[in-house]
Amino acid sequence: MAIGIIQMDLHNPKSKFYYDEMQELIDKYLLGDHSLETINTLIVELVDDELVFYAEEDFYYSEIYKTPYNIISQDTFIKLQRNKMLPSTLNYSSTMYGNFKYEDKKFTHPEGKKEYYKSNVPCMVYFEKNIVTFFILDENGDIGII
Repeated sequence: MAIGIIQMDLHNPKSKFYYDEMQELIDKYLLGDHSLETINTLIVELVDDELVFYAEEDFYYSEIYKTPYNIISQDTFIKLQRNKMLPSTLNYSSTMYGNFKYEDKKFTHPEGKKEYYKSNVPCMVYFEKNIVTFFILDENGDIGII
């Protein structure tokens, strides 16, 4: 099940302002650069600079981005939704990115590396215009991290 859904508005940071490099990155994304390099860099910056205002202090923020993000396939999205990992009202979009593979109701490293959970937290990030939604996932249910 999803153990945390965090929604951010790129136009209205909870930190009250973005530093210059962060604003340049957001502008680059909003102007149409949706390359995996830009998306991955933006996710790291949002986790480091904004997510801290949404999650509990003991949450390991960096564990969300230790593994690079790739576009979630519609097949993976359907599996996640069927297994109640995502809201049933959510529709698939090609602007959904995940730091995992999901097969047989298990999250694994997208490149097949062993021990995915030792340094990663499965997360799907959905970009919709200026709104970014983080779905922090756990195959074992709610562990109360956010």
